[in-house]
Amino acid sequence: MNRYLLTGLGVSLCIAACSSNSDEHAPPPVADGGASSRSGAGGHASGGKSGKGGSSGTAHGGAGEHADGGAAGSSAGEAGAGGEGGMEEGEVIPVLPGSCSEAATWESATVLPGISTAADEQLLSITPDELDILFLRDGSAMRAHRDTAGAAFDAAVALPIADGYGIDAGVALSADGKTMVLLATTGQSFAAFTRTSRSADFSVTPDESAFIGINQRALQTMQHYTAPVLSPNGATFVFAAFTPPPTGGFSGGFQGVSVVFESVWTGSAWAMPESISQDLFDGTTAARALPSALASDSRTLFYEDEASAQQMARFRDRPDAPLYTVVGLDQRTGAMPNVKCDRLYYSSGGDILFAE
Repeated sequence: MNRYLLTGLGVSLCIAACSSNSDEHAPPPVADGGASSRSGAGGHASGGKSGKGGSSGTAHGGAGEHADGGAAGSSAGEAGAGGEGGMEEGEVIPVLPGSCSEAATWESATVLPGISTAADEQLLSITPDELDILFLRDGSAMRAHRDTAGAAFDAAVALPIADGYGIDAGVALSADGKTMVLLATTGQSFAAFTRTSRSADFSVTPDESAFIGINQRALQTMQHYTAPVLSPNGATFVFAAFTPPPTGGFSGGFQGVSVVFESVWTGSAWAMPESISQDLFDGTTAARALPSALASDSRTLFYEDEASAQQMARFRDRPDAPLYTVVGLDQRTGAMPNVKCDRLYYSSGGDILFAE
Protein backbone atom coordinates (compact mmCIF):
# COMPACT_ATOMS: atom_id res chain seq x y z
CA MET A 1 0.00 0.00 0.00
CA ASN A 2 1.01 3.61 -0.41
CA ARG A 3 1.72 5.35 2.85
CA TYR A 4 1.73 9.11 3.28
CA LEU A 5 2.84 10.89 6.44
CA LEU A 6 1.13 14.22 6.77
CA THR A 7 2.51 17.18 8.66
CA GLY A 8 0.26 19.35 10.80
CA LEU A 9 1.04 22.35 13.02
CA GLY A 10 4.72 21.95 12.26
CA VAL A 11 4.93 18.48 13.81
CA SER A 12 5.15 15.25 11.85
CA LEU A 13 3.04 12.60 13.55
CA CYS A 14 2.83 8.89 12.87
CA ILE A 15 0.96 6.07 14.61
CA ALA A 16 2.85 2.83 15.20
CA ALA A 17 1.83 0.08 12.78
CA CYS A 18 0.40 -2.62 14.97
CA SER A 19 -2.82 -4.39 15.81
CA SER A 20 -4.80 -5.01 18.97
CA ASN A 21 -7.44 -7.47 20.12
CA SER A 22 -8.98 -5.00 22.55
CA ASP A 23 -12.29 -4.92 20.66
CA GLU A 24 -13.18 -8.60 20.81
CA HIS A 25 -16.18 -7.94 23.05
CA ALA A 26 -19.59 -7.38 21.48
CA PRO A 27 -20.91 -3.79 21.25
CA PRO A 28 -23.61 -2.65 23.70
CA PRO A 29 -27.29 -3.14 22.79
CA VAL A 30 -29.16 -0.74 20.55
CA ALA A 31 -31.99 1.55 21.59
CA ASP A 32 -34.87 1.13 19.15
CA GLY A 33 -35.97 4.17 17.23
CA GLY A 34 -32.76 6.18 17.47
CA ALA A 35 -30.54 6.36 15.77
CA SER A 36 -14.22 3.77 -7.24
CA SER A 37 -12.24 2.57 -10.51
CA ARG A 38 -12.89 -1.13 -11.06
CA SER A 39 -9.66 -3.06 -11.45
CA GLY A 40 -10.39 -6.04 -9.20
CA ALA A 41 -8.22 -5.01 -6.26
CA GLY A 42 -6.49 -7.49 -4.04
CA GLY A 43 -5.75 -9.96 -6.80
CA HIS A 44 -9.35 -10.61 -7.82
CA ALA A 45 -10.13 -10.81 -11.53
CA SER A 46 -13.21 -8.83 -12.39
CA GLY A 47 -14.69 -11.40 -14.76
CA GLY A 48 -15.91 -8.68 -17.08
CA LYS A 49 -18.37 -7.08 -14.68
CA SER A 50 -18.55 -3.29 -14.55
CA GLY A 51 -17.93 -2.37 -10.92
CA LYS A 52 -20.05 0.35 -9.42
CA GLY A 53 -19.38 2.95 -6.79
CA GLY A 54 -17.14 5.94 -6.47
CA SER A 55 -19.29 8.23 -8.56
CA SER A 56 -20.02 11.73 -7.34
CA GLY A 57 -22.86 11.68 -4.85
CA THR A 58 -22.49 7.95 -4.11
CA ALA A 59 -20.85 6.50 -1.03
CA HIS A 60 -21.35 3.61 1.29
CA GLY A 61 -22.25 3.87 4.94
CA GLY A 62 -20.23 2.05 7.52
CA ALA A 63 -21.45 -0.29 10.19
CA GLY A 64 -22.38 1.06 13.59
CA GLU A 65 -25.00 1.00 16.28
CA HIS A 66 -27.24 3.55 17.88
CA ALA A 67 -26.31 3.39 21.56
CA ASP A 68 -28.61 4.59 24.30
CA GLY A 69 -27.94 7.70 26.34
CA GLY A 70 -26.30 5.74 29.15
CA ALA A 71 -23.75 4.16 26.85
CA ALA A 72 -22.90 7.42 25.15
CA GLY A 73 -22.76 9.28 28.45
CA SER A 74 -20.52 6.61 29.94
CA SER A 75 -18.10 6.91 27.05
CA ALA A 76 -18.00 10.67 27.40
CA GLY A 77 -17.50 10.37 31.13
CA GLU A 78 -14.60 7.99 30.73
CA ALA A 79 -12.97 10.33 28.26
CA GLY A 80 -13.32 13.23 30.68
CA ALA A 81 -11.98 11.19 33.59
CA GLY A 82 -8.91 10.31 31.58
CA GLY A 83 -8.06 13.99 31.25
CA GLU A 84 -8.36 14.93 34.93
CA GLY A 85 -5.35 16.70 36.32
CA GLY A 86 -3.97 17.56 32.88
CA MET A 87 -0.50 16.78 31.56
CA GLU A 88 2.71 17.61 33.34
CA GLU A 89 5.53 19.32 31.44
CA GLY A 90 7.69 16.73 29.72
CA GLU A 91 5.21 13.93 30.40
CA VAL A 92 5.19 11.25 27.70
CA ILE A 93 1.78 9.75 26.93
CA PRO A 94 2.10 6.28 25.38
CA VAL A 95 0.05 5.59 22.24
CA LEU A 96 -1.55 2.16 22.53
CA PRO A 97 -2.08 0.06 19.39
CA GLY A 98 -5.35 0.66 17.59
CA SER A 99 -7.72 -2.01 16.37
CA CYS A 100 -6.62 -1.41 12.75
CA SER A 101 -3.02 -1.69 11.58
CA GLU A 102 -1.32 0.67 9.15
CA ALA A 103 0.74 -2.30 7.97
CA ALA A 104 -2.22 -4.44 6.88
CA THR A 105 -1.88 -5.47 3.22
CA TRP A 106 -5.35 -6.97 2.59
CA GLU A 107 -3.97 -9.20 -0.15
CA SER A 108 -5.93 -12.46 0.19
CA ALA A 109 -9.06 -11.23 -1.61
CA THR A 110 -12.00 -13.64 -1.80
CA VAL A 111 -15.35 -13.17 -3.53
CA LEU A 112 -18.13 -13.18 -0.92
CA PRO A 113 -20.01 -16.47 -1.47
CA GLY A 114 -23.75 -16.22 -1.97
CA ILE A 115 -23.60 -12.45 -2.41
CA SER A 116 -21.40 -11.99 -5.47
CA THR A 117 -23.00 -13.56 -8.54
CA ALA A 118 -22.89 -13.09 -12.30
CA ALA A 119 -24.82 -9.87 -11.67
CA ASP A 120 -23.19 -6.55 -10.82
CA GLU A 121 -22.94 -6.16 -7.02
CA GLN A 122 -21.83 -3.21 -4.90
CA LEU A 123 -21.42 -3.12 -1.12
CA LEU A 124 -23.58 -0.61 0.75
CA SER A 125 -22.92 -1.63 4.35
CA ILE A 126 -22.05 -4.62 6.54
CA THR A 127 -22.27 -4.94 10.31
CA PRO A 128 -18.96 -5.22 12.22
CA ASP A 129 -19.95 -8.74 13.36
CA GLU A 130 -20.25 -9.63 9.63
CA LEU A 131 -23.78 -11.03 9.97
CA ASP A 132 -25.90 -8.48 8.08
CA ILE A 133 -25.14 -6.97 4.69
CA LEU A 134 -26.84 -4.36 2.51
CA PHE A 135 -25.83 -4.19 -1.12
CA LEU A 136 -26.85 -3.42 -4.69
CA ARG A 137 -27.44 -6.13 -7.26
CA ASP A 138 -27.78 -4.72 -10.76
CA GLY A 139 -28.89 -1.46 -9.16
CA SER A 140 -31.54 -2.97 -6.85
CA ALA A 141 -31.12 -2.64 -3.07
CA MET A 142 -30.85 -6.01 -1.29
CA ARG A 143 -30.26 -7.32 2.23
CA ALA A 144 -29.00 -10.65 3.56
CA HIS A 145 -28.24 -12.27 6.93
CA ARG A 146 -26.21 -15.20 8.22
CA ASP A 147 -25.97 -16.76 11.68
CA THR A 148 -22.17 -16.82 11.96
CA ALA A 149 -19.34 -14.98 10.21
CA GLY A 150 -18.06 -18.22 8.72
CA ALA A 151 -21.42 -19.35 7.33
CA ALA A 152 -22.95 -18.62 3.94
CA PHE A 153 -25.44 -15.77 3.75
CA ASP A 154 -29.12 -16.62 3.45
CA ALA A 155 -30.77 -15.86 0.13
CA ALA A 156 -30.83 -12.10 -0.39
CA VAL A 157 -34.18 -10.29 -0.38
CA ALA A 158 -35.23 -6.85 -1.57
CA LEU A 159 -34.48 -3.92 0.74
CA PRO A 160 -37.51 -1.61 0.98
CA ILE A 161 -36.67 2.08 0.62
CA ALA A 162 -39.10 4.75 1.83
CA ASP A 163 -40.48 7.29 -0.61
CA GLY A 164 -38.41 10.46 -0.55
CA TYR A 165 -35.23 8.63 0.51
CA GLY A 166 -32.53 6.90 -1.47
CA ILE A 167 -29.32 4.91 -1.37
CA ASP A 168 -27.29 6.94 -3.85
CA ALA A 169 -25.76 8.95 -1.01
CA GLY A 170 -24.88 5.84 1.01
CA VAL A 171 -26.37 3.77 3.81
CA ALA A 172 -25.31 3.53 7.47
CA LEU A 173 -26.16 0.33 9.35
CA SER A 174 -26.09 -0.08 13.13
CA ALA A 175 -23.91 -2.75 14.73
CA ASP A 176 -26.92 -4.87 15.69
CA GLY A 177 -28.35 -4.60 12.17
CA LYS A 178 -31.65 -3.14 13.39
CA THR A 179 -31.21 0.54 12.45
CA MET A 180 -30.52 1.94 9.00
CA VAL A 181 -29.74 5.60 8.27
CA LEU A 182 -30.64 7.04 4.87
CA LEU A 183 -30.50 10.50 3.33
CA ALA A 184 -33.55 12.18 1.84
CA THR A 185 -33.48 12.75 -1.91
CA THR A 186 -33.31 16.48 -1.13
CA GLY A 187 -29.77 15.81 0.12
CA GLN A 188 -30.39 17.67 3.38
CA SER A 189 -32.18 15.34 5.82
CA PHE A 190 -31.00 12.15 7.51
CA ALA A 191 -33.50 9.72 9.04
CA ALA A 192 -33.39 6.39 10.86
CA PHE A 193 -35.38 3.33 9.80
CA THR A 194 -35.68 0.47 12.28
CA ARG A 195 -36.79 -3.17 12.38
CA THR A 196 -37.74 -5.54 15.17
CA SER A 197 -35.23 -8.27 14.35
CA ARG A 198 -32.36 -9.01 11.99
CA SER A 199 -34.64 -11.17 9.84
CA ALA A 200 -37.41 -8.57 9.50
CA ASP A 201 -37.86 -5.82 6.93
CA PHE A 202 -36.94 -2.26 7.86
CA SER A 203 -39.81 0.13 8.47
CA VAL A 204 -40.48 2.61 5.70
CA THR A 205 -41.48 5.27 8.25
CA PRO A 206 -38.61 7.77 8.66
CA ASP A 207 -37.58 8.96 12.12
CA GLU A 208 -35.65 12.25 11.91
CA SER A 209 -35.81 13.02 15.65
CA ALA A 210 -32.17 12.16 16.36
CA PHE A 211 -30.97 14.26 13.41
CA ILE A 212 -32.98 17.45 13.96
CA GLY A 213 -29.96 19.67 14.65
CA ILE A 214 -27.90 18.24 11.79
CA ASN A 215 -30.81 18.52 9.35
CA GLN A 216 -31.57 22.12 10.37
CA ARG A 217 -27.91 22.97 9.87
CA ALA A 218 -28.13 21.84 6.23
CA LEU A 219 -31.04 24.20 5.59
CA GLN A 220 -29.21 27.10 7.26
CA THR A 221 -25.93 26.56 5.40
CA MET A 222 -27.52 25.35 2.14
CA GLN A 223 -25.04 22.45 2.13
CA HIS A 224 -25.91 18.93 1.04
CA TYR A 225 -24.94 15.74 2.86
CA THR A 226 -23.68 12.34 1.77
CA ALA A 227 -21.86 9.20 2.95
CA PRO A 228 -23.33 8.53 6.44
CA VAL A 229 -21.37 6.27 8.81
CA LEU A 230 -22.28 5.01 12.30
CA SER A 231 -19.46 3.95 14.60
CA PRO A 232 -19.69 0.38 15.95
CA ASN A 233 -20.25 1.63 19.52
CA GLY A 234 -23.06 3.95 18.43
CA ALA A 235 -21.40 7.03 19.95
CA THR A 236 -20.30 8.72 16.72
CA PHE A 237 -21.94 9.67 13.44
CA VAL A 238 -19.71 10.68 10.52
CA PHE A 239 -20.77 12.13 7.15
CA ALA A 240 -19.63 14.47 4.39
CA ALA A 241 -21.12 17.89 3.66
CA PHE A 242 -20.55 19.83 0.46
CA THR A 243 -21.61 22.90 -1.49
CA PRO A 244 -24.04 21.89 -4.26
CA PRO A 245 -23.20 23.45 -7.62
CA PRO A 246 -25.59 26.24 -8.67
CA THR A 247 -27.42 26.25 -11.98
CA GLY A 248 -24.79 26.98 -14.57
CA GLY A 249 -21.97 25.80 -12.34
CA PHE A 250 -19.49 27.63 -10.12
CA SER A 251 -17.79 30.81 -11.32
CA GLY A 252 -14.69 32.82 -10.54
CA GLY A 253 -12.51 29.81 -9.95
CA PHE A 254 -14.53 28.66 -6.92
CA GLN A 255 -14.88 24.85 -6.89
CA GLY A 256 -17.15 24.41 -3.91
CA VAL A 257 -16.21 23.06 -0.48
CA SER A 258 -16.48 19.54 0.91
CA VAL A 259 -15.94 18.72 4.60
CA VAL A 260 -16.09 15.53 6.68
CA PHE A 261 -18.07 16.04 9.88
CA GLU A 262 -18.25 14.03 13.09
CA SER A 263 -21.15 14.21 15.55
CA VAL A 264 -21.40 12.61 19.00
CA TRP A 265 -24.47 11.06 20.62
CA THR A 266 -25.86 13.20 23.45
CA GLY A 267 -28.34 10.70 24.88
CA SER A 268 -31.32 11.90 22.86
CA ALA A 269 -29.92 13.24 19.59
CA TRP A 270 -26.77 13.80 17.57
CA ALA A 271 -24.85 16.91 18.60
CA MET A 272 -23.94 19.71 16.20
CA PRO A 273 -21.13 18.23 14.09
CA GLU A 274 -17.49 19.33 14.00
CA SER A 275 -15.07 19.06 11.08
CA ILE A 276 -12.45 16.30 11.23
CA SER A 277 -11.07 17.01 7.76
CA GLN A 278 -10.17 20.67 8.17
CA ASP A 279 -6.58 21.43 7.07
CA LEU A 280 -6.08 17.70 6.44
CA PHE A 281 -8.35 16.28 3.76
CA ASP A 282 -11.05 18.81 2.93
CA GLY A 283 -12.15 18.57 -0.69
CA THR A 284 -14.14 20.37 -3.33
CA THR A 285 -17.62 19.63 -4.60
CA ALA A 286 -16.22 17.54 -7.46
CA ALA A 287 -13.47 15.90 -5.38
CA ARG A 288 -14.83 14.92 -1.99
CA ALA A 289 -13.73 12.61 0.80
CA LEU A 290 -16.60 10.12 1.20
CA PRO A 291 -16.54 8.13 4.48
CA SER A 292 -17.32 4.42 4.30
CA ALA A 293 -16.54 3.15 7.82
CA LEU A 294 -15.06 3.81 11.25
CA ALA A 295 -12.99 1.19 13.05
CA SER A 296 -14.40 -0.26 16.27
CA ASP A 297 -12.16 2.00 18.36
CA SER A 298 -13.00 5.05 16.17
CA ARG A 299 -9.27 5.59 15.53
CA THR A 300 -9.34 4.71 11.82
CA LEU A 301 -11.55 6.35 9.21
CA PHE A 302 -12.05 4.60 5.87
CA TYR A 303 -13.11 6.81 2.97
CA GLU A 304 -12.99 7.25 -0.79
CA ASP A 305 -10.92 10.13 -2.12
CA GLU A 306 -12.70 11.30 -5.26
CA ALA A 307 -9.71 13.40 -6.29
CA SER A 308 -7.52 10.30 -6.75
CA ALA A 309 -10.31 7.71 -7.21
CA GLN A 310 -8.60 5.73 -4.42
CA GLN A 311 -9.84 4.28 -1.15
CA MET A 312 -7.98 5.60 1.91
CA ALA A 313 -7.60 4.86 5.61
CA ARG A 314 -6.66 7.59 8.09
CA PHE A 315 -5.35 6.92 11.58
CA ARG A 316 -5.28 8.84 14.86
CA ASP A 317 -3.81 8.31 18.33
CA ARG A 318 -7.20 8.51 20.06
CA PRO A 319 -10.83 9.01 19.01
CA ASP A 320 -10.68 12.80 19.49
CA ALA A 321 -7.27 13.36 17.87
CA PRO A 322 -6.54 14.61 14.32
CA LEU A 323 -6.42 12.01 11.55
CA TYR A 324 -2.83 12.71 10.50
CA THR A 325 -1.58 9.42 9.05
CA VAL A 326 -3.06 8.16 5.78
CA VAL A 327 -2.61 4.84 3.98
CA GLY A 328 -3.78 4.13 0.43
CA LEU A 329 -6.04 1.11 -0.14
CA ASP A 330 -6.03 1.26 -3.95
CA GLN A 331 -9.35 0.25 -5.57
CA ARG A 332 -11.03 -1.36 -2.55
CA THR A 333 -14.15 0.76 -2.93
CA GLY A 334 -16.35 1.34 0.11
CA ALA A 335 -13.91 -0.46 2.44
CA MET A 336 -15.42 -1.60 5.77
CA PRO A 337 -13.57 -3.62 8.45
CA ASN A 338 -15.01 -6.19 10.83
CA VAL A 339 -14.90 -5.50 14.58
CA LYS A 340 -11.35 -6.89 15.00
CA CYS A 341 -10.16 -5.16 11.81
CA ASP A 342 -8.59 -8.40 10.61
CA ARG A 343 -10.99 -8.64 7.66
CA LEU A 344 -11.90 -5.93 5.15
CA TYR A 345 -15.03 -5.95 2.96
CA TYR A 346 -15.22 -3.87 -0.21
CA SER A 347 -16.42 -3.65 -3.84
CA SER A 348 -14.25 -4.16 -6.89
CA GLY A 349 -14.91 -5.11 -10.51
CA GLY A 350 -18.66 -5.56 -9.91
CA ASP A 351 -18.10 -8.03 -7.05
CA ILE A 352 -18.18 -7.82 -3.26
CA LEU A 353 -15.03 -9.23 -1.73
CA PHE A 354 -13.29 -9.61 1.61
CA ALA A 355 -9.57 -9.62 2.32
CA GLU A 356 -7.49 -10.56 5.34
